[in-house]
Amino acid sequence: MVSILERRSTNTPLGQVLRLPCKFIQGKSSAEVMVINAIAAELAISGKNILPVMVKLLKEDKYTAVLNSQILIAAQQAKLDFVYCIVVDDEMAVQLKVEAGTTLKVNLNQASEVELIAAFENIKANITVFSKIEPATLAQSIIKYRSVEQIRNLTFLTKLKCGIGKTKLPGLVDRLVY
Repeated sequence: MVSILERRSTNTPLGQVLRLPCKFIQGKSSAEVMVINAIAAELAISGKNILPVMVKLLKEDKYTAVLNSQILIAAQQAKLDFVYCIVVDDEMAVQLKVEAGTTLKVNLNQASEVELIAAFENIKANITVFSKIEPATLAQSIIKYRSVEQIRNLTFLTKLKCGIGKTKLPGLVDRLVY
């Protein structure tokens, strides 16, 4: 049996600009208050946003902002009823984060040692559960592992004894590919 969400999501046009009611979208922003206020002032004058809010469908008439949520918050502050959005799925949301530079994706089978070190330094700096990893040691261990065996999933990281256990693997899924 197909759920309402599955039926609705197949009818929801992915990747197209849509005008959605602000009240249908949930979101939080880490943008500075001053930035939100400046955007809200601009939106109050123009009455619409030009840069779309990227949203994921949760259920019928319920979305969550995945990128540009500061625009949603500013639109609500400016008392706009609608905001222009682009609906994305999970795969597109990951691509958006890569394209926006808010996350990076590294191929463990192809990245050089320097690229791996940089990637793990970024992960260490941005995800608190990885604050104790040693990027250079981890990169060297990956290079050594892949010289013997092709990387087919992320579970091999738990065997390297480099500070990555099973509970930490989900934090790497959007950042590492193989």
